[in-house]
Amino acid sequence: MKSKVTMGALTAVVIFFALLYVVFAKVDNVESVKKTESQKLRVGFVLLSDTADNGWNETIYKGIRNACDSLGVQRNLVIDIPEERIPLANAVTGMIADSLKVIVLTSYNYPILIKDIIESHPEVTFYGINWEYDAPNYKAYFARIYQARYLAGIVAGAMTKTNHIGYVAAMKNIQVYRGLNAFILGAQSVNPKANVFVRWTNSWNEGTTETENANKLIDSSGIDVIAFHQDRAFIIEVAEKRGLYCIGNHVENNRFSPRMLTSIAINWGIIYKDFIQDYIQKKDNENMDYWVGLEKDAVGLAFYSSEVPDSVKILVNAAAEKIKAGYNVFSGRIEDVEGKIRSEEGETISDEVLHNEMNWLIKGAIEP
Repeated sequence: MKSKVTMGALTAVVIFFALLYVVFAKVDNVESVKKTESQKLRVGFVLLSDTADNGWNETIYKGIRNACDSLGVQRNLVIDIPEERIPLANAVTGMIADSLKVIVLTSYNYPILIKDIIESHPEVTFYGINWEYDAPNYKAYFARIYQARYLAGIVAGAMTKTNHIGYVAAMKNIQVYRGLNAFILGAQSVNPKANVFVRWTNSWNEGTTETENANKLIDSSGIDVIAFHQDRAFIIEVAEKRGLYCIGNHVENNRFSPRMLTSIAINWGIIYKDFIQDYIQKKDNENMDYWVGLEKDAVGLAFYSSEVPDSVKILVNAAAEKIKAGYNVFSGRIEDVEGKIRSEEGETISDEVLHNEMNWLIKGAIEP
């Protein structure tokens, strides 16, 4: 009798979480896969927002689609899952109940929010874009997007007339600090007088907050170029209204305005294909993480506006080739805003520090 009660309780728990998965998660039913349909590998993806947001999530979705189609892998998408414990846990638990053995988390804080679930399901392999968490069945992946931000900084530094550049940043985490610092270094590499004025929104996708912070930078700091690290295009709209140059973030073309000089780009298809293929071929192991950049054409600039002169493009191309040849943009003497020397001449900041310790700003950043 005790065995029957236990099995019944277990069944009820599984059904409960499966129902929560349906109720709380916005599931793309078109791309969900019936178990009887195929024996192909099924990979689950959890996305923060709409797959047609003209930004971060749309580029991720296209990368997922391209990688899975090229490998013959079936994809299960759950979208509109905020960085909050309950909806994320429900979505992931539902995927596990649906027998998915590979789950890809596409937002920075996801792994931390459900680390107990990850650790209690060693039979499932999780991939996430966060190096601040580790588990035997968790593998970190990301693009060296800081390399693209360095190139974008070159464009901003060359195009500014006031030497004042704006930057609306999201969360105060290592990923955002790393990209912002690379952007500043890129700007200063062609314009030593350039300063970058920074405001933080503490969110990835809050139109009102982003718009307010962009306008405050414009009103108070005399900027004539503005960049951002956010999911959507709100800052681009502000720049267009206020007549500023803008650097986009995961925007594929400059349909918004010729004043959008260029945009950061990630080819997620290259990255997803890389680690999914390793999983299929059983090449992955506990120590294998994935961090790729210009050397694999996984990052870069998406386009140039007609406003960008050839002389600036030449500067960017030269820097890109140098990085592809092995140059680390975090090399040489680097001083932070507090006056602390983070790297001396002849030194390079290691990947370990870039992953785990870059929670500071480079000299040239100003937080008004």
